[in-house]
Amino acid sequence: MTTYPLSNIDATVKLLIWDLDETFWSGTLSEGGITARPQNIALVRTLAERGIVSSICSKNDLAQARAKLEELGVWEYFVFAHIDWTPKGQAIKGIISDMGLRDENVVFLDDNAMNLEEAKFFNSRLMCVDGDFDLSGLLDLPQAQGKDDGALSRLNQYRVNEAKHREKTTGQLSNEEFLRQSDIRLRYVYDIEDNWARVLELINRTNQLNFTKKRVETDAAEADLREMLRMPGAHAGLIQVSDRFGDYGMVGFFLMVKRSSGSRLEHFAFSCRTLNMGVEQYVYDALERPDLRIAQPVANGLDKYDRVDWVTETFGEDDGFAAPDRRLCLVGGCDLLQMAFYCGSNRDEFVNIVRNGMVVRYDDVGFILSERDDPGMDRFRTRLEMWSRDEMLAFDAALGAADVVILSLYQSAAGQNFFTFGGSEFGGKHLMHVPAQAMRTVLASDNAAWFAKSFYHRRYTLGQKLTLVKRAYDRVQSLVRPGTPIVLIGANETGERAQRSLETRKGFNAVSRDFAVSNSNVTFADPADIMAAEDIVDDNHFTRIGYFKLAQFINAIAATDDGTLMPEAVAGM
Repeated sequence: MTTYPLSNIDATVKLLIWDLDETFWSGTLSEGGITARPQNIALVRTLAERGIVSSICSKNDLAQARAKLEELGVWEYFVFAHIDWTPKGQAIKGIISDMGLRDENVVFLDDNAMNLEEAKFFNSRLMCVDGDFDLSGLLDLPQAQGKDDGALSRLNQYRVNEAKHREKTTGQLSNEEFLRQSDIRLRYVYDIEDNWARVLELINRTNQLNFTKKRVETDAAEADLREMLRMPGAHAGLIQVSDRFGDYGMVGFFLMVKRSSGSRLEHFAFSCRTLNMGVEQYVYDALERPDLRIAQPVANGLDKYDRVDWVTETFGEDDGFAAPDRRLCLVGGCDLLQMAFYCGSNRDEFVNIVRNGMVVRYDDVGFILSERDDPGMDRFRTRLEMWSRDEMLAFDAALGAADVVILSLYQSAAGQNFFTFGGSEFGGKHLMHVPAQAMRTVLASDNAAWFAKSFYHRRYTLGQKLTLVKRAYDRVQSLVRPGTPIVLIGANETGERAQRSLETRKGFNAVSRDFAVSNSNVTFADPADIMAAEDIVDDNHFTRIGYFKLAQFINAIAATDDGTLMPEAVAGM
C-alpha cells in the first residue's frame, strides 16, 4: 500500500489515532525502552487546544504503556485508547464507532505499512499517514485548524463519553437500561441572540444528526435566518444536556414554524456528543412530531426507541418557566400556538386547527357555552367541520384538572358569523362562530342549501358579543377548582391595523379587565404591559420574543401561591 502524504489529507480532522512504537515515540516499549519525541507530545496538546482529540491503537501492554504516557505527562490527552495485542483494523473501527465519529474525519498514524493497509480495509475512508513522517506538518493543514478550545472542552466531553462507555460495557446493562441509570437532564435555552455563534456552529458543522442540513454559510443566509426567527409562528431553541457523567453543553438547535394548519421544522441539528442517548427523539416528540423533511444520511432516525422515558427536563433559575408538573389548559387561536411550548409540555390544548381543509376555531364562545347533552350534534360535522361533543366534554374535564387556565377569546368579540343550530326548537340550541373560510367552502359546495336550512345567523351587536364573552368566562370559572389561576389574554390596541377595530378591542379588554378585578384568581394579560412595541408584528400577532415574554408572564403567575402577579413583576418582564 502507498501511504498518504500529508498534502493529500482532504477532510476535516476531528480525531488522530496514534500507534505508539516508532510513531508516537522512538523504540519499542516491550523491548526495553523508548525515546520520547517531544514534537509529538506538543502536537497532541496543540491539537487538543483546537478541539481535535487523540486516541491510541497500539499493540502493547496497557499498564506498561499507560505508565510511560503518564510519566511523559500526556496520558490525560488520550481518550478511548485501545492498547492490547489484537489486530488493529477492527479495533480502529470500534474506536470510531464508540466515539460517534465517521472514518472520513479520522487520521491513523502508524509506521507499519501492513497496519495501515489493514486499517484502511476495515475503514475505507480513513486517512492513513506513515508514522515515519515529520508529523508536525499536520498543524499547518487547513483541515486540522479546528477552533479555539483552550479550555479543552471537547477533550473533556470525550472523557465523559469514555467513562459512560466503560461503565456500560462493564456493567452488562442494555443500552436503554444504561440510559435510564444515566440521569440525563435536558434544558431548553431560548436566548438565541446571546448564543448566536453556537447556533451557527450546530447548523454548519453537525452532520450525523443534522436532519435538514440547511447550512447558513453566507451573510445573506444568516440574514434570512434572523428574519425567519422574527416571523410570527417561529419557535426556536437550543438544547443543553447533562448527565451524571458530566455536562455536554448546548448540543442541539431547532427552528420550528407553527401555523394553525400544522408545524414544520426548518432546522433540527444535534452534536454527535449525545449520539445514541435518544435526545433528538425526545425533543422531536416534545415538539409534537412536526413535519420534517429529513436530508439523509443521518446516524439515527427519530423512531429508534419505542419511548424515550429516561430524559428529565430541568429549568434554570432565570428561565421563568412553569414547574414541569404543573398542568395547563389553553384555549385560543394562533397566539397560543406560538407560546404554548414555552409554558411547558404538561398541557391540554384547544387551539385552532385545520381539519379536512376547514378551519376549526376553539376561541369561540360557542365551544365553551353550547350544551353538552345532545349526542346527535356531531352529525353536523359530516358536512361542516367543527369542534366535537367529545372535545367539549374533554375541555370541561381539562378545566377541572388544570393548575393554570389560559384563555384568548378576542375573535369571539370581533367575529360576525355567529350561528345557532341543532335541537328541536326553532333557531337551534347550539351556538357556533363559523370561520369565514369554512363558510365559504360550504356555500360553494353541494351543502349550501343544507347550511342555509340548518344554521340560523345571529346578528349580534358588540355589546351582545361581549356579554357572551363574559358568560364564557363565568362558565370557565365555575368548572375550575377553587383558586385555580386563570389568565385572560387581551387584544393588542397599538398599530395602524389595530386602529380599524379599536372600539372592539377596547371593549373586549374592558370586559376582560373587569372580570379579573372581580375575581381574585384571574389575571388580565395586556400585551401593552408585557411587550415592547417592536414585539408586535400586526394587530393580532407578535414576534417570537413577544410570545416568549407572554409565556414568562403566565409562568410567573403559575409559580405564585395565589395565581396573581404584582405590578412590579409585570414591569420586570
